[in-house]
Amino acid sequence: DPNLRQPRNFFIINLAITDLGLLLSNNTLHVIASFKKQWIFGQIGCNLYAICGGVFGLGSITTMAAISITRLVAVIRPLSSLTLGSQFTIKCLICSWIYGSIWIMPPLFGWSRFVFEGFGTTCTFDYFSRGYWDKLFILTLVTGGFLIPLSIILLSYKFILIKLNRRSRRLTYRNSDEQNLQLRSRQSNVYSFQSANSVTDTRKQSETVTICEANGENHIVRNSYLTEARARRTVLYICAIFCIAWGPYALTAVLSQFGFDRFITPYTTAMLGLFTKTAACVNPLIYALSSVTFRQQLRSLMNSFYTCGQTSHSLSP
Repeated sequence: DPNLRQPRNFFIINLAITDLGLLLSNNTLHVIASFKKQWIFGQIGCNLYAICGGVFGLGSITTMAAISITRLVAVIRPLSSLTLGSQFTIKCLICSWIYGSIWIMPPLFGWSRFVFEGFGTTCTFDYFSRGYWDKLFILTLVTGGFLIPLSIILLSYKFILIKLNRRSRRLTYRNSDEQNLQLRSRQSNVYSFQSANSVTDTRKQSETVTICEANGENHIVRNSYLTEARARRTVLYICAIFCIAWGPYALTAVLSQFGFDRFITPYTTAMLGLFTKTAACVNPLIYALSSVTFRQQLRSLMNSFYTCGQTSHSLSP
């Protein structure tokens, strides 16, 4: 559908690609190693596993930050968002991939390393060592790969909600002022020098137009409130899933550097990995379903499937 092939939807596609890449690259090796009850791919496989997890995982995070920025621009400058071209969008996506990859590459060049975690069937960056350079790497990775994108997401959606709230207030005040003005004009009982019948018809016409205008304004205000409510729910879901998926992992990596590694067990690290992979399954759905156009196309597709099913059932002997 042409409505879905818009540059702004490239971010959703890229988010689905990063999350799918995270699931395919990490889950495949993890499942095989779990059945073998040990890591069988050597250090090269461990490095590959951690690099793929980092690139796709951080790429997903930076894509979510880029989506929040584009939505902020669409709310603050609607006309500017309409000129968002394919080339500019692709450049933004390339930058998000580069930004996400930068933070996970240093272990390949000697700054920290990749090690086994959990039950020895997965690999990640070394957050167990407490050397000076190890702490510096962890703090750099958590700051650049998690805290900065999280700040961008929170600030962007905060300004979006503030803008929508102000817009709905202006509509409410304007609606209230216009209704009060129309009510006073109806109660003034100013009649022109016309016949009694023409005056009565004129008053009826005026009241009908006034009621229609008031209903139209109420409809606009109601739509504004519904838009703001949907935006609040979407923001809540996005921020909650982001923090639940990546927050515990980042917090664990930082706490392990300051003497709290006694709380890190194979079970806890396994749960942390489960959180990140679950978020990879849910993220594209939330972002896609928050789009009105996508929901309409999905509803149309489901209706067509239902119609085809009913037709084939009626034609079957």
